[in-house]
Amino acid sequence: MKKFILVSMMAIGLGATAMAKGHGNYQMNGNMMRDGNKMMMQCQTSEEKAMMMEQMKNNPKLRDGRIKLQENKLSMMKEMAKEKPDFTMIEKLNKEKGNVQAEMKTEKMKLRYEMLKKQEKTN
Repeated sequence: MKKFILVSMMAIGLGATAMAKGHGNYQMNGNMMRDGNKMMMQCQTSEEKAMMMEQMKNNPKLRDGRIKLQENKLSMMKEMAKEKPDFTMIEKLNKEKGNVQAEMKTEKMKLRYEMLKKQEKTN
């Protein structure tokens, strides 16, 4: 009887631990991100990859977007540090953050498209 109880408790403990991990959802999202980057760069040589990364670093729209996101994060932190934060302001900041991220994503897509176009011309 004691062995049965011990084995049951171990099974319940293992089951609870497995459920607490969340079935690898976080890892799956990270893998999806990496797979997307692999798809983008699978047809590129190392020189083309380096050129693409350099274009992304030096692109003024992306640079401005990164600055806006940092300013936005700072504004949100200041608002949340108050004794009574204004959640309408936080909502506004979150919407602004989403718009900036969307603009940056569109700009990156444009850069990738131009890069692929150049690559097709050379082949």
